[in-house]
Amino acid sequence: MKLAYHQLEQHLAKNIAPIYLVSGDEFLLVQEAIDLIRGAARKAGFTERLAITPEPGSDWGKLLYAESHSFSLFATKRIIELQLAGAKPNNEANKILKEIAAVPIPDTILIISMHKLDSKTEQTSWFKALDKAGITLPIWPIASEQLPTWINQRAKKLGLALTPDATKLLADHVEGNLLAAAQELEKLCLLKLPSNKTIDAAIIENAATDNAHFDIFGLVECALSGNSKRCVRILDILKAEDTEPPLLLWALTRELRTLADIAKQMKAGIAMGTLFSKFRIWEKRQPSVRRFLQQHSVISCWELLSQAAKIDRLIKGGSKGNVWCALQQLTLQMAGNAIIKI
Repeated sequence: MKLAYHQLEQHLAKNIAPIYLVSGDEFLLVQEAIDLIRGAARKAGFTERLAITPEPGSDWGKLLYAESHSFSLFATKRIIELQLAGAKPNNEANKILKEIAAVPIPDTILIISMHKLDSKTEQTSWFKALDKAGITLPIWPIASEQLPTWINQRAKKLGLALTPDATKLLADHVEGNLLAAAQELEKLCLLKLPSNKTIDAAIIENAATDNAHFDIFGLVECALSGNSKRCVRILDILKAEDTEPPLLLWALTRELRTLADIAKQMKAGIAMGTLFSKFRIWEKRQPSVRRFLQQHSVISCWELLSQAAKIDRLIKGGSKGNVWCALQQLTLQMAGNAIIKI
């Protein structure tokens, strides 16, 4: 059965299907749809998760068959995620998908994600079988005229209230990029605004043009490119300008989570170029991201995220230490410098 994105939460509140096929090129919405399915599945007791990320053209059908017929040692219920991106089923995979659709895997939820489907693909036997057995969820881009409504809905979920002028200004600023819009709203949450403060166009303008914000993302790029001296200089400037440490930590942590995911999928055999496209790493940023990934493994990324979690506790008063020294250490470690732990 085909569902629209806005119908997913209501559907999951009632029941969970054995199969979900999520398709589309709007990465943020695709990822959030999958997160909603995962969350509902975990609440229903599906505690184990297995991700399969095959290269386009590989014989991933046999791998799916083997994993779907293997017994779990850790949980009776599990989630299998088949992350196809642009890969299409060959004859063998076509047959396996239809078999799974005919007889869903016991105690298993299968989530398949892939790029936007065309009308030709929707006429294939494997797609029709999956649509009949489970839920197909095509994710469409948000039209420019619908973007202000989307921004307002997302703002409300974050506890923010925007004036119509502020909403329009933000929509114009992000130029249809949902990920950028989501990030701007998250940054607004970190501003020290009075409770129940309505965000007007002036606040949006200041947040978008504040040099400190540019310096924050400049700090991230310097860390990825290995420019340690500039990292230290930018941190000194940000500290002198009374930049809030949570905003800095948010930018660094957000980047590290993305890099950890990319590194994990690279380890599974996915080409870096394919992942740059999937995660929207623009051409200008690719050299610094490539350099970072050559320096840091998946384990290294998670160690850096663990360090970020410690800084979060410092900021919140859960442990003692110098927040700015800890932030400096984290950025230098991202840049590839081994320094003494504080």
